[in-house]
Amino acid sequence: MIKACHSGGSRWAIACLLLLGGAMVKPAAAFYNSSSALGTNTNEIMDDDSSAPFIDLMKMSLPFREARPLNKGNIEYDRNGWPTRISAGGQVGTRFVSKLPAGTIPSGSYTVLYEGEGKLEYGNDATVQNQAPGRDVIILDPGKDNELNATLYIKATDPANPVRNIRILPPGGVCASNPFQRVAAAGQCRGDYLSFEQHSGKIIFNPDYLTFMRDYRVIRFMNMSGITRNPVYAWEDRASIDQQTWGGAEGIRGAPMEVMVELANRLHADPWFSLPHAASNDFIRRFAEYVQVNLDPSLKVYVEYSNEVWNGVFTQHAYAKQQGVQMGLDPDPNQAAYKFYSKRSVDVFGIWEQVFQGNKRVVRVMSGLVGSTQMTKTILSYNGAYRFTDAYAVAPYVFGDANALRKARSVADIFRVMTDPKYPHSLPSELNSVRKQADVTKSFGVDLIAYEGGQHLVEMTTKSDNQHPNNLFYAANRDPKMASIYQQLLTGWKQAGGKLFVHFSSPRIYRKYGSFGTKEYITQPDSQAPKHRALLAFTRANPCWWSGCSGNNLVRQAKPAITLETMKTQSEPLDATAPQYEPIYGEPPPFSIGNIPPEASTAQESTLVSMRSAPNEQYVVGGNALIRKVRSRASVWQGASAYQLRNVVSGSIDGKQDLAALWQASWDQQNLYVRIGVEDDKPAVNDSTVPWEDDAVELYLDADASMAAQYDQRNDFHFIFNLKNGTVALGKNSPRGARLQLNQKLTRSANGYVLEVMLPWSALGVSPRSGHRLGLDVHVDDDDDGGDRDGKLTWKAKQDDAWQNPSLFGGAILGD
Repeated sequence: MIKACHSGGSRWAIACLLLLGGAMVKPAAAFYNSSSALGTNTNEIMDDDSSAPFIDLMKMSLPFREARPLNKGNIEYDRNGWPTRISAGGQVGTRFVSKLPAGTIPSGSYTVLYEGEGKLEYGNDATVQNQAPGRDVIILDPGKDNELNATLYIKATDPANPVRNIRILPPGGVCASNPFQRVAAAGQCRGDYLSFEQHSGKIIFNPDYLTFMRDYRVIRFMNMSGITRNPVYAWEDRASIDQQTWGGAEGIRGAPMEVMVELANRLHADPWFSLPHAASNDFIRRFAEYVQVNLDPSLKVYVEYSNEVWNGVFTQHAYAKQQGVQMGLDPDPNQAAYKFYSKRSVDVFGIWEQVFQGNKRVVRVMSGLVGSTQMTKTILSYNGAYRFTDAYAVAPYVFGDANALRKARSVADIFRVMTDPKYPHSLPSELNSVRKQADVTKSFGVDLIAYEGGQHLVEMTTKSDNQHPNNLFYAANRDPKMASIYQQLLTGWKQAGGKLFVHFSSPRIYRKYGSFGTKEYITQPDSQAPKHRALLAFTRANPCWWSGCSGNNLVRQAKPAITLETMKTQSEPLDATAPQYEPIYGEPPPFSIGNIPPEASTAQESTLVSMRSAPNEQYVVGGNALIRKVRSRASVWQGASAYQLRNVVSGSIDGKQDLAALWQASWDQQNLYVRIGVEDDKPAVNDSTVPWEDDAVELYLDADASMAAQYDQRNDFHFIFNLKNGTVALGKNSPRGARLQLNQKLTRSANGYVLEVMLPWSALGVSPRSGHRLGLDVHVDDDDDGGDRDGKLTWKAKQDDAWQNPSLFGGAILGD
């Protein structure tokens, strides 16, 4: 139900067309979730998401920019990710489905629609049936491996009218009166047939996905919205309907809010929004305004600041810790993080309450670790936050004990570990933690709900899907005994005083990253999905039992007078046995995630973190370095993270005693600041005719992160700093005729040097803002004995070709 569309250009026009067109008739069957006690988490939008939420497969594809192995030549993109120019002989490609079990989506003829002029080709399990300008027909067939993989290539595009707005649509359609049922042809409808090809902007959602989702009263959009490790700050950087895809890596993927609100409306399900940790107040307010105008007024909305801010593997935890310490909220960094989370949550709630004019449709949610009542007390008591909070959410996951699971040799062993009271996360132990949490939240007048929960059989140290104990985990999740585990968990949750339970998660493939899906794929028969059967049986036998659960408005608890004993908190370590990693599929980050290093004092201005201990590196969005905004004009490096160079790509480096290096960066609206610190046992060897054969520093920048295989002659730069004479040269593949007015400062010491560089954004051709991406790398050349260099150390490149291949650079993102 879309009540209004805002003005503001083509983007809003497209949004209004898509969503107004989507206001289809809701059958009565869509509303039988009104008394459901359960919600579900959505999945990350990726090309291997077996929940397949959208009919247009392009919306789940890998972004062209990310698909480097499929790309050739020089490629330029528009702001939405569509290629506008491809060099002769080049191509740009994407995977639009990957590893989907046969039957997840229909096999057969798919229609590919597009605008512009160019040439498309297809690969893997996609073959061309016929082609015409603007419309191809392809056959998708999983083949003998019973798995569907498909790729699309743009082999040529007209720069004056480039190929864009590609849609990949399945055969058949729906009847407008029943969008939950896929039909093959118009004859199966009573005059209201809508084909997928002609009405993709009106239908939007996979009918099989709608059928699955309609059993749940609440939809938590944390994964679909893509907020994890997402540094988005400004409103203009939010996910857009116009984007080539809503899929991709962390910090890139995410559905537009328009689509999430529309899904909630169609399912008549209360949406649960987790807001990005770095989002500005303006971002929060505009998001709330859109929801207030466009969400069905008979629905409530759950509002949460970020996700698992307590969890040390996430950058949102490091952000909260840094903010809390800077504000002096607590001398203990973890307690400071919890208090900042509490404070910022209340700020976010206040904005939503203001936008909704006090309407009790807003459910204000904070969350924490199920095994830590002290964390709960800290978060709810800080500055009386419980008075502005309706629900405290935890994640009751059952697995028993990680070490015991590694020793399992049968499915029976798995279930013994999951139910043995001696293990900290067995079923009885987890329910005991729930009872303790219920007592604490009740004392604050706050509901206890579950933001995630279910089984948690996963061994994150395994390197392959078939490595022990993964196959046992898959078998246990397919065993009828797992239904019994779920029935006992949900019944125990209710008896302990818990209310809404939001399961993790929607259908997804069982892999080494976990078996979290209630089904393995969206169309899997219920008979093969014991967890799904258990969830449905529970919610049908236990209609929601708390006051106001099925109504339009939230019934808030009266806030009690809080005693000093209730508010008493103390610092405590996190439960080391708790799952403190993200239960997702996709490669885990190939880097350690540490906390933001402490701010450097002015006295330390000319030095970097000592190489005697590894620095705390702050990575976001799947391995990009975070470059923070300048905190103080007196010290542009204050609070900046440090990154160590670890790759030897040329010659040899004999350990840290021979050569070690770090780099830092920060930014403001005028400049990018980069600092490289080097420890060298024999510094200042300079006898060669070219600087890179001596001790030298090379800085690589791709200002728009196009990361092509060749320099684009626009804003790909290779700077070579000559330590002998203090000059800087541009590598031969940098833009011809470039005249960069950069400032540099070299400070030498007995065992090395520090190089500081200031680069104006105007010369780089960039208008900086939080969330902007750069390609970046730092190389240090080392010569200990004269003549040619002895070795080269790099941050990201794994081969010494960055001088001619920007795709080897690392990535960086401007943060706040």
